[in-house]
Amino acid sequence: MDLGLYLGIGLTWNPWRVPDENFKWKKETAEKLQKDIDDIKPTKETGLDKFRVLTVGLYGHGKSSLINSFASISVGEKTSICNAASMGTNVTTHYRNFDFPGQLEQIVLSDISGLPVKKDVHPYVENIKLILQGHIKHGYMFNPEKSISSEEKDYESSPKFSDRIHCVLIVIDSTMAYELPAAFVYGVKRIMETMHSMNIPVIAVLTKTDKLSPHVKYSVESIFRCRKIQQAVQNVSKQLEIPAPKIYPVVTFEEMDHFTWRESIPLLIVLKSLLLVAKMHSRNAIEVAQKKDN
Repeated sequence: MDLGLYLGIGLTWNPWRVPDENFKWKKETAEKLQKDIDDIKPTKETGLDKFRVLTVGLYGHGKSSLINSFASISVGEKTSICNAASMGTNVTTHYRNFDFPGQLEQIVLSDISGLPVKKDVHPYVENIKLILQGHIKHGYMFNPEKSISSEEKDYESSPKFSDRIHCVLIVIDSTMAYELPAAFVYGVKRIMETMHSMNIPVIAVLTKTDKLSPHVKYSVESIFRCRKIQQAVQNVSKQLEIPAPKIYPVVTFEEMDHFTWRESIPLLIVLKSLLLVAKMHSRNAIEVAQKKDN
């Protein structure tokens, strides 16, 4: 290792990640990201009004807190549209689709019960497969122990293209990134097999980086220079077989009284990436469907 690359306080002298070649941690960057996000809309060919993104993760890893942070960015002040869980508890018991008030009108985030930490994840994975295809309705009481039946009232037998999921967001507590539970790794890989078979893109987010690194807690600008966070990204990439560039560290607003453009930048980077891959997937999917019809 070239010691000249490090400061000796756990921070690299040069960033380990640069979101783009002209990236600077300044207000203008946040404003540019927001404008880029506003401009990413579904194409007319898809017939979509909104992109659908499914969040997946363990209990207490920050799915709901992440959704609330996106909602806060959308309205420009701290807000909450879903309950957040503490570690080891499961607040989300239903399948719910969240439309954002404010600027993020082109995206719907879906929240589900946390991935069960056990060997038998087959019912859970089967339910997720049906969600990806648009077969499960908003409000379904999610049961990790049992797959939904086509006879149930919350089963949609003829989903529209707009009911399908266009991207999956895997949420991981960064403080557990060094040794993820084996059952979680197994479950995520099973889910990803399904996504790959349907050509649905995946992005991962590392939450609670301010708890992993005191540097980030003191200054969010350290997030792309902190060795601990870089290692966490590399570990998750290795364990879940997700390319490192598709794994994004963030700080959510859960414990903040308010937030500024500084804390927003990592989340804006995630939102832009989500929308771009969702747009590409939806466009490709409709082209494939049209070719089949012809």
